[in-house]
Amino acid sequence: MNKVLGIVVALLMTTAVVAQRGREGGQPAAQGERQGGAPAANAPQGGRGAYQPTLWWGDEMFPKWPYPAGDAVYADLDGMKIKGYINEITAISRKSRDDGNQYWGRITGSPYDKMTTDWVAAQFKRIGLETRVQEFTDLPEQWWPTSWEVSVGGGGKSVSLKTAFPLYRSVGTTGQAELDPVWVGMGTAADFRDRDVRGKAVVAYGFPNPGGRENTALTFGIVKRAEEEGAAALFIVLGFPGNVMNEPTAAGTQPPARMPIFMLGNQDGTAIRQMIEQDQSPRLRFRLSVELRAGLKTETVWGILPGSTEENIAVMAHTDSFFEGAMDNASGMATMVALAEHYAKIPKNQRRRTMTFFTTSAHHSPSGNNASIRWIHNNMKQMWSKTALLVNCEHTAQVATFLVGETLYGSNQVSARRWFVGGSNQLKTIVMKDFKDYGMALFSRPEPRPGGELGQVFTDAPSFHIIDQIVYHTDMDTLNAVPAAGLEQSAHVFAKIIDDVNKVEMNALLGAPVTTR
Repeated sequence: MNKVLGIVVALLMTTAVVAQRGREGGQPAAQGERQGGAPAANAPQGGRGAYQPTLWWGDEMFPKWPYPAGDAVYADLDGMKIKGYINEITAISRKSRDDGNQYWGRITGSPYDKMTTDWVAAQFKRIGLETRVQEFTDLPEQWWPTSWEVSVGGGGKSVSLKTAFPLYRSVGTTGQAELDPVWVGMGTAADFRDRDVRGKAVVAYGFPNPGGRENTALTFGIVKRAEEEGAAALFIVLGFPGNVMNEPTAAGTQPPARMPIFMLGNQDGTAIRQMIEQDQSPRLRFRLSVELRAGLKTETVWGILPGSTEENIAVMAHTDSFFEGAMDNASGMATMVALAEHYAKIPKNQRRRTMTFFTTSAHHSPSGNNASIRWIHNNMKQMWSKTALLVNCEHTAQVATFLVGETLYGSNQVSARRWFVGGSNQLKTIVMKDFKDYGMALFSRPEPRPGGELGQVFTDAPSFHIIDQIVYHTDMDTLNAVPAAGLEQSAHVFAKIIDDVNKVEMNALLGAPVTTR
């Protein structure tokens, strides 16, 4: 129970939500939603009452704190310009959705994955980098839901559950299924006790811990428990206020399921629960079509900026996403492009080390050992042997948000980030001093092992990253939740760390060898 309490407290302190869809990309604002200035006159009043859509401040409301002396050299790393790149990238995801795909985003192996790498390659060429595109044709078989629908009927009415989204590696149905729902609370062993779920649809509530990628129902093992108890289907309600669509699990986080599993938004889940509470004999009706697609392709884009030596600074960002993926990881790609632009303006003889910018994909789906980051880890030993620093650009900024009653409020501050530094004590001193000088908000402890894409390659070179985490893997991850002030701060501090590292000999940056299991 202490663990549950800690998770809930973390949610209350740090979780975030975006109104159903932001105004970017031609989408209408929710009632009372404003991009900047004072709240709209017709906005619901605050307090601890019923759900209200999130209000977002515009970028002009974020304070810009003074940067340290000497920062003027990074003036071209402008937050609004970086945010403009994010909008171009997320437009690819919106096209995926608008083209009629229920399974939408910059999904690895899809045409929108290719559009994304084409965008990066075009940026690298525009900037003047030596650019090449590496195609990977040996992706593992990809799980791919093609269409689905879910509704609940009871008490003489039927409700379409629009936020239903199949959990990664769920199995499909043969035609439409219709099952009795059984509510099991948080899905713990205690919740299942004395509940007959055999042949029925289990419905459970998951607290985000701390964001849409994970929730307590999954971490408490509900998939295995429901299967062992003979359930025929599983529905997990994500406990964000409103009605959020999400895909929580990334590649390799669970074995294939033996039943259909859907995530649901809070309002859709409440509709099921209330029918049960009111003895309306509800029935869940659903269908799910799934394919296992072989022969899909993906790409890595390489951009080289030669320096005075063959020693290397590497900067990477992953390209794929569910939904719009503004923070995850359009923010990282946009930051990487901005850094490439900055350093391309510096004469070659003033760049101590060559810079290698590259993308990876299949971050949210299996890549095997013959594609993307695993291939790079396994096959780029020569590059790694000359790399003085690896910078991972991933989830570089997000609005700090707070839960009050049943509403999540945006603020005019940048959220604190997870962080990791791997290498020598001298490198750690450089990174931490620059974080402090630039006022970077950080968690009070570093990651023991880096999350995100850096977790695949942190043993290959001295490295660091910051990574935010609240709205990812949900359709809340839109441009509204990514503040230009935070993007600019991240880009400036990344550049300062790179420049400070370039004053240090490579052997002074290397830490003790890291062994992994």
